[in-house]
Amino acid sequence: MRQNRSADPWSTFLAPTDREGAARSQAARESGMPPSFLPHPAGPDPADACRKVLDQLASAHGPQTFDQIRYGTGLGLLEIAEAVELLRDRGLVSVESGTEEAVRLTAGGSAG
Repeated sequence: MRQNRSADPWSTFLAPTDREGAARSQAARESGMPPSFLPHPAGPDPADACRKVLDQLASAHGPQTFDQIRYGTGLGLLEIAEAVELLRDRGLVSVESGTEEAVRLTAGGSAG
């Protein structure tokens, strides 16, 4: 029996061992992105991340940077970025550029 050995010891360690991991690897090959860049099937619910971001912005009463949102919600930066993108597409938030990007509730996203 031939063993598959790689010069990179991490490739064996990080290789998927289940059906979901294999599906992620296949999706990564098709998209050209590393598997770690793709969302994990058992990852957090995007609706929950959106709710947390909206709650944080409403309680802050003003724009917040991604780091401030991360600190206030406990979410990761990728989760926040995905939530902000979804909320922006729905017209609930806007992203302001400056020295740091800040997220602001729009009139449609204000709590009331």
